[in-house]
Amino acid sequence: MIPTLILRALVDGLLLGLFYSVIALGLALIFGVMNIINFAHGDFVMLAAYITWLVARALQVDEATPIAIVTIPAFFAIGIAFYRFVVRPLLGGDPLIQIACTVGIGFILQNVALMLFKAEPRSLPSLVLGTYVALGPVSVHLAKLVAGLASVVLTLLIHRMLTRTWLGLAIRATAYSEEVAKTLGINTDRVFMLVTGIGIALTGFGGVLWMSFGQVDPYLGASFALVSWIIVALGGLGGIRGLIYASLLVGVIEALTMTYVSPSVAKAVPFIIFIVATWLRPQGLFAPRG
Repeated sequence: MIPTLILRALVDGLLLGLFYSVIALGLALIFGVMNIINFAHGDFVMLAAYITWLVARALQVDEATPIAIVTIPAFFAIGIAFYRFVVRPLLGGDPLIQIACTVGIGFILQNVALMLFKAEPRSLPSLVLGTYVALGPVSVHLAKLVAGLASVVLTLLIHRMLTRTWLGLAIRATAYSEEVAKTLGINTDRVFMLVTGIGIALTGFGGVLWMSFGQVDPYLGASFALVSWIIVALGGLGGIRGLIYASLLVGVIEALTMTYVSPSVAKAVPFIIFIVATWLRPQGLFAPRG
């Protein structure tokens, strides 16, 4: 028999990993198709979390999840603007310039949030999703369960889009070779724009899910950005399956560390795993073999 405390930490870790997978998927799409190193990715999640909080307060509602109806299209539009004014000029450029520009965007978002909201954490008092449900011998926070299930559904939809639609074929062809895609008549500039829109829209969804069980402050984006890059690196750009495996691994390790060591140490352990895994398997822990 697995002790209840360990079982609960495992369940929490798996649900946290599923949540991480949605955010990391957006980062992986942008990096995998365009080779753009976007260090502002986590700050878009922070921005979405604040917008979720503001909309919930304005509408006088307690639940964050329905606000995804607003944030997903809004952040798709933000992603289009981000592509046109930031990403497009960086395509094919020096990686150091990409890092400098996206880090700069992240700092701008962080400091605007700090100016508007100060450093005080904000949260939503969820009345429905703030309860616990029994899953066998363990009790699970309902908001985390809903976030995990919603992450699975959205990930499956993205996977279906990439594998079963013309747009998905165009995205995969462009990721393989921009020149080959152009010879096939694919408008690669439009593909890049749509991929950026989808990737940033996923951060909008992630910000909503986070506010259903977490709290936001101006520095939230930095932790999400680093965790997302760890997941993408461990996944080895081996497709959605490798990304999910890496997300689950990071989530479980973080949850177990919070339970048995210290919450202050939990964020550091995935970095240790990342360093060791990179040393043992530089191409990514879950990259395809061969």
